[in-house]
Amino acid sequence: MRVKFICESCGYITILNKGDFPCPICNINLTKLGFIDGHKLIRMNGKERIQWLENKLGHPISEEMINRRWEYYKKQDEEEQRKLEEERKAYEWRAMQNAYNSISNPSSARSNVPKCPVCGSTSLKKISLTTRAVKTAAFGTIGAIDDAGKTYKCENCGSKF
Repeated sequence: MRVKFICESCGYITILNKGDFPCPICNINLTKLGFIDGHKLIRMNGKERIQWLENKLGHPISEEMINRRWEYYKKQDEEEQRKLEEERKAYEWRAMQNAYNSISNPSSARSNVPKCPVCGSTSLKKISLTTRAVKTAAFGTIGAIDDAGKTYKCENCGSKF
């Protein structure tokens, strides 16, 4: 279960699975917050949060600690932005590599092209609806049986499949 914790020195708030974790700003052990207090704090802006913390803790939070906390948050944001930029560059690099591989290795790009089961040729012609209609009109039902269930005709060996 994830619980909210707070540093009683600088006002740092975090959500953790377990306690016994020192504050990353001032290295003091964090204090567990109750559900209602944690919910209230997350909804407050900076000044409201500091006033609430000072009332709850019974002592003012020094400007130095507030500044150190904001510097920490700024550093965390910069680190997050750096990681996102690295991920974006890695994604673009993979996309370029995939594009290069498909251009430099055309055989893999043509792996979905149908082939004649008899001779292996890729020189195929699709048997059109017009061709079937003309055969039926010219030769009747018997003429259309030759193409029944077939989709392609090989231009190399003439087989239909």
